[in-house]
Amino acid sequence: MNKKELTKLYIKLSLCPISQNKAKEEIEKFFETLKEAIVIDGKVKFPKIGTFEILSKQPRVISNPVTRELMTIYPKKIIKFRASKKIK
Repeated sequence: MNKKELTKLYIKLSLCPISQNKAKEEIEKFFETLKEAIVIDGKVKFPKIGTFEILSKQPRVISNPVTRELMTIYPKKIIKFRASKKIK
């Protein structure tokens, strides 16, 4: 599902009539708030839905399959979502 489809679904499920631009704005605001909360706390839990958390990937050395040259992949942080068992 892309952002446009998510916006249409949000409009369909909203209780009051809402324009597509307003729905898109509200979705963007939610994602920004979620991003800020993850940065501040490192983990955001939604009961009965799941958990967003930051994971740190360690640096590692890989080899280029063609040239066999060794390269280092630098450490990075990623956001992982674990769905709740009750979401089924």
